[in-house]
Amino acid sequence: MNRLRRSAVLLGLTAAVIVGSSIPASATFTDAVSTNTAVLQAGTVAAPAAVTVDDYCSTTSYSYWNGTSTVTVTDYWYNATVSWPASTTQRGVTGYRVMAHLNNGQSVVMGETGTTNRSVSARVDRGYLGYQPRVSVITLTSYGWTTESARTAVLTC
Repeated sequence: MNRLRRSAVLLGLTAAVIVGSSIPASATFTDAVSTNTAVLQAGTVAAPAAVTVDDYCSTTSYSYWNGTSTVTVTDYWYNATVSWPASTTQRGVTGYRVMAHLNNGQSVVMGETGTTNRSVSARVDRGYLGYQPRVSVITLTSYGWTTESARTAVLTC
């Protein structure tokens, strides 16, 4: 009985596949969709033309009493201000993201700005220079498209 039932189901499915594949498809394209034509006209997003880094190294020393003697500690800092010109993209630019790219493959967001502020400053331990960081700026848009500037030379003191 099982064999007869399985054969009947198999024949029925085979017939359905054959008949179903021989019926022509019918589709109409009458749905209207609206879109932001400014996005379509933009075509590309321009990265900032040049990224500059104004940097310097500094030290901070302080002393404290540890209960038996005075201890002097010196911290070594790397200070950088990254700046760039505005993107030449005409529409939809909402801001910029400044990235530090390390030699171990990681990238770190240094900061984000709106369209009017085109600089970011940071102060980090000088030891991070061992990762040979390079900086780039990404143009952000309201429609989700982005583009990244060329990376700077390796940052050093």
